Amino acid sequence: MTDHEYSVVGHSRSQIGRYLAIAAALASSALVALGTWWSQIVVQFGLPPWSNFVATPVSAAAIYVSLHFLFNKWGWCIAFYFLGLPNISGTWACSGETRGDDNAVIYEWNGTVTISQTWEKIRVTLRTEQSSSRSVSAALIPDGDRWMLMYSYRNEPRAGEPLNPHLGYCELSFLSKYKRAEGDYFTARGRGSFGRMTLERV
Repeated sequence: MTDHEYSVVGHSRSQIGRYLAIAAALASSALVALGTWWSQIVVQFGLPPWSNFVATPVSAAAIYVSLHFLFNKWGWCIAFYFLGLPNISGTWACSGETRGDDNAVIYEWNGTVTISQTWEKIRVTLRTEQSSSRSVSAALIPDGDRWMLMYSYRNEPRAGEPLNPHLGYCELSFLSKYKRAEGDYFTARGRGSFGRMTLERV
């Protein structure tokens, strides 16, 4: 299972990319100046030639790739208060209710939700005793002091279970400083059902 891109309403990744490019250009210029100064020091004090590695130019492109990698993996979490993006990655204990047309609870179930999230990509997986599902598309939408995660998923039952593979859609509202979430899910194409889910961060 691989992570996939997700959209974030109200957040411009292109603008962040421009900031990273500016930082890379400034860092590259600073390194060029440092390299020139160091070369003069090497000649003036007769240092060994291998010490000139400090003067090896580093291109802005190489610095940008490094900055982008670090920001995508960890930097966006550190810059939370500037970006406002919620960090919902982690393991969540899930309790669910499948409901009928009259909204009465047909049965209850439990599972584990695992969310893998970086700045650019996300993956939501749900594992229960009967099946497992994985997200195929997702979006994060601000909703007052909460964030709404909307995602579609593909479900595969475990061998021997009387379930059909199916597609579904889920909306989860994260609250309490992203330690709890609740929402609804709907299924189609192989199984028509709906219900509610509650997540507690493990």
